[in-house]
Amino acid sequence: MSEAPHDLAFRVAERLRAEAPWEVYADRSRRFEIHLNGPEIELVRGPMSLEGYGVRLFQRRGETLGVGFEAGTDASDEGIRTSVAGAKEIARHSEFPARTLELPTASAAGTTALSAVDRSLWDRPLESIQGYLETMLQQFEGRPGISLSFGSVKATLTETSVANSSGLRSTFARSAVELEVAVKASGGPEGRSPGEYWVNELRARLEPSTLPAEVGAWCQFAADVRRAVPPPTGDLPVALPASVLDGILPSVLGFRLSGAGRMKKLAPETGAQIGAPSLTIFDDGTVPGAIESGPFDDEGRRQGRRTLLANGKVTSLLYDSLHAGAFAETPTGPAARGRLLDYFDWKRFLRAPSVRNSTVVVQEGSGGSDEEIVEAAGDGIWVQQLGWARPNIATGVFGGEIRIGYRIRGGKRAEPVRGGIVGGTAIAAPGAPSMLTNLAAIGSHASLSGEIASPTLLVRPLSVAGAST
Repeated sequence: MSEAPHDLAFRVAERLRAEAPWEVYADRSRRFEIHLNGPEIELVRGPMSLEGYGVRLFQRRGETLGVGFEAGTDASDEGIRTSVAGAKEIARHSEFPARTLELPTASAAGTTALSAVDRSLWDRPLESIQGYLETMLQQFEGRPGISLSFGSVKATLTETSVANSSGLRSTFARSAVELEVAVKASGGPEGRSPGEYWVNELRARLEPSTLPAEVGAWCQFAADVRRAVPPPTGDLPVALPASVLDGILPSVLGFRLSGAGRMKKLAPETGAQIGAPSLTIFDDGTVPGAIESGPFDDEGRRQGRRTLLANGKVTSLLYDSLHAGAFAETPTGPAARGRLLDYFDWKRFLRAPSVRNSTVVVQEGSGGSDEEIVEAAGDGIWVQQLGWARPNIATGVFGGEIRIGYRIRGGKRAEPVRGGIVGGTAIAAPGAPSMLTNLAAIGSHASLSGEIASPTLLVRPLSVAGAST
């Protein structure tokens, strides 16, 4: 990425001179953006560079820990002293109910075969984004009535270093891409209003080879928006592909099946039946190409696969160091300092790590292809894009507008639908109905979308509020 390896956390650690235990997290990031207005480049930004670190200190107070965190960009001796003093002051006035604290050790350091970096993007960022957008624009040529309203690609390239008082010294790198595209369909003699399909996706890399199929699908969805009708109202079989599940399951599972959920008395007991007997779910930080994958988590612990549900029963919970210490459990990871791509996507050093999911992996089932899932639905709804599902991580309740979907009639996809609300409860207490307990079929072919790798799921039923019947 730059002239020298990123070792800011190590340099801060050498001058820390703080009583154990402590942790230092540091990031050096570059951000690049290209924005389109229609088919024309409107704005090019980058490199925008930022480097900073965070210091977390722990102070034993009987059965609890005082936990203090302070972040900064000044790596001088005076800057580090100021950050440490701030962390100590916060630790004096805070507490966390951890009776023990097991930080990852030096044995976690080193390298792994897993790379979370798009090498072309890393080495030639603006050229790679430019080439990707040129390939995308080519796919819109020769499509009457279809146009690109706007688009953007924002790439964040981050080097991370982690050090702690247990001797850990670890470095790793990630690339992350935010893709935003609006495709408009208009024209023709039918006099319908224009239709628009929006793409908002988080990815770990740019893959131009997938653009012909993707752009073709976007254009079809935009055209279908023009002729879509409201969905019916009722409790119906609903088919949900991975792109829709991404907005529902990861955040709920990542909280409820974790030490953070257990601390709020919202985590189910191990062995509790909260899903269909055919359902097995993992948390996996090593899925190739996933936005949350990497060789290490943000505490420096090696990533891996952890079974959350087996045959619908809770197998284990996720723990970072602090939550594991609160329950005398072994830390599992993953711990993260927030999503790679949100408001603070290149300012992650401003936050301390906490337990959260990596990639939620739903094991493939025996439901077959998407066409076979639709056939099994009989009469229902296929949801292609759900707007703002906004699941409540505490209750598991979600609900979002159908931006584009399809009515299922006689086991076949029929007319497009738009509008109305699909909602339900993703996870409920054992014995209560939920999306996971009401699974009628699990597809046999998984796809990766954002924070989830899952086949299409058929839920019977989910509540649909659309047109009156």
